[in-house]
Amino acid sequence: MNQPLLSVNNLTHLYAPGKGFSDVSFDLWPGEVLGIVGESGSGKTTLLKSISARLTPQQGEIRYENRSLYAMSEADRRRLLRT
Repeated sequence: MNQPLLSVNNLTHLYAPGKGFSDVSFDLWPGEVLGIVGESGSGKTTLLKSISARLTPQQGEIRYENRSLYAMSEADRRRLLRT
């Protein structure tokens, strides 16, 4: 495979000064496992909600198999979350 399964680019969502996350970028390739760790209130849940399209980020892009997650229909996103 020449492209990552999941690509997160410059993702930002701040809901209060210093709360949330900013400028998060990573690629996840097939077979890789990624862990999200941090202190309480550091934005882990907010990040995961953004990656799962339950929360729209203020900035950035998420691509799954080179398709924009937020350009997918709601039905396609729900189907993806069940996999």
